[in-house]
Amino acid sequence: MHLQSEKKFTALSFFSGGGLLDYGMKEYFDFIWANELNPQPALCYKHNVENHIVVGDIESIIDHTPSALPEVDVAVGGPPCFDFTSNNTAGKGQQGEHGKLIWAYFNGIKLVKPKAIIFENVIGLYKKHRSTLDELLNSFRAIGYQISLGSLNAETFGVAQSRDRLFIVGIRKDLGFTFRFPQPPHVHKTVRDALSDLPAPTAVNQPILVPNHVVTWTSPTPERIHDLMLHPRNQWIGARRLQWDNVSPMIGFNIGKDGRAFLHPEEDRKITVREFLRLMGVDDSFVIPDTVKITNQYKLIGNGVAVPVARALAETLHQQLRDALSN
Repeated sequence: MHLQSEKKFTALSFFSGGGLLDYGMKEYFDFIWANELNPQPALCYKHNVENHIVVGDIESIIDHTPSALPEVDVAVGGPPCFDFTSNNTAGKGQQGEHGKLIWAYFNGIKLVKPKAIIFENVIGLYKKHRSTLDELLNSFRAIGYQISLGSLNAETFGVAQSRDRLFIVGIRKDLGFTFRFPQPPHVHKTVRDALSDLPAPTAVNQPILVPNHVVTWTSPTPERIHDLMLHPRNQWIGARRLQWDNVSPMIGFNIGKDGRAFLHPEEDRKITVREFLRLMGVDDSFVIPDTVKITNQYKLIGNGVAVPVARALAETLHQQLRDALSN
């Protein structure tokens, strides 16, 4: 779809992170405001999306300067998922410091009342915290939204990663329609498809050939990787070597310090930031600035939305909004 001659819908995002969700949607929506608490991923957002991101506590913005939130057609965002994730047995749900932020998202929507909303989170919110999810859905309905709930796995959208995520899409009731989720194209890619055309990564302090494709051989050393393979319970739990002809397991926010939880299919090293971006379906024009610490580079990827999924949602919502407003 060519949008150059079409007026885009305006949008804002909460909990914007490094901007992967907005990056995947910006062809269809004109983002004019975004918010992120952590200044490090916000640097990545500025570099790849736009300079409009506001760094600060969204709860404080809503409570003290609500007029800072602009009127927009669409609001998107994925509140922190740590307290809802399925593999976090100590997850506190909405009682946790992270979990309670789903209500900051809700309060932002209540203020702005956009035509449509997109909320993203982990499947654990559905599987382990269903009462909280139901409370959130009913709250959206109470302020005037027709709600659609669904899960999308990035693997079915041509991403070389099994990444299942929960999405809430709300349409303001006065628009008179219910959102229909995009049908996945079921284009399957393997780790080989995603990574095999990359050159060898650059060593630290050497000229960089591909942005964010830099590796250190000292953290962890090849010797420690071999020890990990022989004695996995004595090292980092969950570290695994990727398989060329399969998809990557889910890349989460806890991918290990500096990404060391995932190993290259053949080489005795961790996966580079560029390789992780490839496994999120991100094209190489997306570059994380060197001013972002390496640990934060890996973390913002693990917290992000696979770009082809974001793009499919944006295209579908854009078309359905246009159809509804043209009738």
